[in-house]
Amino acid sequence: MTDTTCPGCDAPAPAGARGCMRCGYRFVEDGGPARRPARPGRGPVAIGIAAALTAAAAAIAVVAIGGGGNEDMARGAAPVAHLEVLSKHPLGTRAAERALEDRFITLRDDDSAAARCSGRIPKPAHSVRRCILRYPSGNQRVIVLLTTANGAEVISGP
Repeated sequence: MTDTTCPGCDAPAPAGARGCMRCGYRFVEDGGPARRPARPGRGPVAIGIAAALTAAAAAIAVVAIGGGGNEDMARGAAPVAHLEVLSKHPLGTRAAERALEDRFITLRDDDSAAARCSGRIPKPAHSVRRCILRYPSGNQRVIVLLTTANGAEVISGP
């Protein structure tokens, strides 16, 4: 009789068996060193190295051409968004519309060009106002104005 039994049904199991004859439980035995996967040939390794070098060169080129001058990015911080300040103090709805018309509409005497802003929508640390600019050509542009915590009106939209 053997000392090895099946963990599924306690039937005796011969040493070296791959499974239980009674219940079919598959045994896992240490059959020696683990089988190692085949090594890739020189071709796939060379292609992988070439792809990695190309990606690194492209990243260096992007940084050198135009992307990497931001000190905050070098420190690992999030990029800083510089918002365009419309006014250093909170504006009323009509005053905000006039300021947007002065800034974005070039034909001042055309009555078909106008800016219309919604009322201020309060948020926890700021307020939001959505404005629509209508140009003489019939095109429209949506601009979002934020009133920051210190009271400045900034342009946040495109």
